[in-house]
Amino acid sequence: MKKRIKISKNSFIFIIVFVIVLIAYFGSPLSKVRNINVKGVNDLGAQQIINATKIDDNSTLLNVLIHHGSISKRTEKKLPSVKKISFGTHNLRDLTITVKEYPTLGYIYKDGGYYRIINNGQILNQKLSSPIGNYPTYSNFSSARLKKMSNIYAGLPSNVKTNVSEFYNSPTKLNPYRIKIDMNDGNKVIADMRTVQSKLKYYPGMAAQMKKKGVIDLEIGAYSYPFKDKK
Repeated sequence: MKKRIKISKNSFIFIIVFVIVLIAYFGSPLSKVRNINVKGVNDLGAQQIINATKIDDNSTLLNVLIHHGSISKRTEKKLPSVKKISFGTHNLRDLTITVKEYPTLGYIYKDGGYYRIINNGQILNQKLSSPIGNYPTYSNFSSARLKKMSNIYAGLPSNVKTNVSEFYNSPTKLNPYRIKIDMNDGNKVIADMRTVQSKLKYYPGMAAQMKKKGVIDLEIGAYSYPFKDKK
């Protein structure tokens, strides 16, 4: 025999009142989004995220939470550097948008502007007048080599990454994988794309031993020499 679930009169009244309160709340101006807090943004601005979601003070929290999937897809399409976006609420009026971005791997200069490089060498179609943040620029790289070089940069130690100013594709007949690197501390590096990731970890120690600014050559071995004095 099936057991019947009995609901007391007081519980039934509570449920009815609760449903009425919810219906009244979501049908009133109190259900509209009051404050929007954006968390997790790094290179993007909070207002960029809000604009892309198209959420404003006329949006209701219920609508945002029900349609969070389509809002997320729309935002990620509008802002390709957004890897993931989620929504939460508190106080039944305030909305929290949590964002996870693909890391910036640098910039390339073309058509009179700078374009951001993210995830696996992808170039964002957003023209900037100048780079944002302490990221390197890349010069003369093909698409395939840009992808490889940006992935190499992503794997460098943080103390080396912050010191890289610009990567140059600089092949020779003897070495088609040759690259040059300008460092923020004033030194220059000559290296081979095939070995640069493993060798650059020695850069801080080698640079610290140099008495003058100069070149650190990591192409074959690992040695340094000062810049030639201009006469």
